[in-house]
Amino acid sequence: MQYEEGRIFYWNKYDFFIVLQWQNVWQKFYAEVPDPVISCADIGIVIFQSYYHPMVTVAYNGREIRYEAEELQKQKTTIRIPAQKDGICIQSLKRQDGAPVYHGSMELIPDEQGILLVNELCLEEYLKGVVPSEMPSSYSLEALKAQAVCARTYAWKQIQEGRLTEYDADVDDSVSFQVYGNVRPQDSTTHAVEETKGQIICQNGEAIDAYYFSTSAGVTSTDEIWGAAKAASYLKSVPCKIWWTGNRGAAGPIEIPWENIEKRAEAYQDKKDALTAITVNARNESGAVTDLTVSMKEDSFELKNEYEIRQFFSPEGCTITEKDGTETEGGKLLPSAYFELEMKKGESVKITGGGYGHGVGMSQTAANVMAEEGYDYRIILDYFFQKYYNWKSGMTEIWFHGKMYNKHIWPWEKNMEKKSEKAR
Repeated sequence: MQYEEGRIFYWNKYDFFIVLQWQNVWQKFYAEVPDPVISCADIGIVIFQSYYHPMVTVAYNGREIRYEAEELQKQKTTIRIPAQKDGICIQSLKRQDGAPVYHGSMELIPDEQGILLVNELCLEEYLKGVVPSEMPSSYSLEALKAQAVCARTYAWKQIQEGRLTEYDADVDDSVSFQVYGNVRPQDSTTHAVEETKGQIICQNGEAIDAYYFSTSAGVTSTDEIWGAAKAASYLKSVPCKIWWTGNRGAAGPIEIPWENIEKRAEAYQDKKDALTAITVNARNESGAVTDLTVSMKEDSFELKNEYEIRQFFSPEGCTITEKDGTETEGGKLLPSAYFELEMKKGESVKITGGGYGHGVGMSQTAANVMAEEGYDYRIILDYFFQKYYNWKSGMTEIWFHGKMYNKHIWPWEKNMEKKSEKAR
């Protein structure tokens, strides 16, 4: 694939926002090249804590400059800082590793709402800021390479879909798309990006939705949890309990005060009412809750989206017991949609479940265990993004970049074959 300059914008709705905007995009596949590869192009990133900044402090090449939105608005001047050898530090922003440093050029664009920051850099450099922010850099190289390919594919797919055109952008740097720049580039993750340069996962010559998540509850899910009428052919629900060794995901129950749930239900309906019951109506083939009814004294309503359901049962302010026994504070989302409910009317809603994340696509924890067991990153990706799977024969047709590789028998299938032989 070839393309001209694009831009990524960062804005303020979340903690940080990235946008990839591409112009004059076209693609061409060559028969002699086994894997579709995308070249490096410039992309622009909008940096934010809210969409716009009232003030921005920039440091580079031994200089530190403070820009006020009001002054730039009066001057109607866009400040452009060219790429610096050691990067450009935005001291007025804070990330996990402190004030973030960006490679490529930086633009400060005045607007009546504040200053918009735009960072332009190569797509491959962008990925060096995504991979360590999305997967622990301590993971095995093959797992990091699988993550790099997923991240590149996901970014390219989002660029094509243009979901954020109202902001002249394609993605942001939050979990709504891919986290970027929260952790500085690490040697291991940079190596993984470079080793897989330009590689994306395709089906019939088109980039797939290369979803990934932290830890499985024993089996992966499909995009039906987000309302898809039919699961994408490459997003099969596959078992990975054999590799389910991560510590993330609740093992012990989470108890959310009844009053908290009742207030959320009232806010959802925008009126005072009394919570009476919550009923799970449907689960997908992997067991994730996809539909539930919240019953109130005067009315009731349904929640039919995985994200919406996890948000409704936010354990914020509650304690979560991880599988390794450690306790953490709950966040704005329930760890996963793989759960069971127990109603203690008037007291609490008890939630017992497993896994961490939406459960669709590649399990990062499982990918790392597979890598430790000697699996190549392509095989890891082939497993989680299968085109076809034949349970009867225990064989998988391996597809990667539109090319079918050799067939494989997975570890538990060997055990299945042994059991079958004994049965005979």
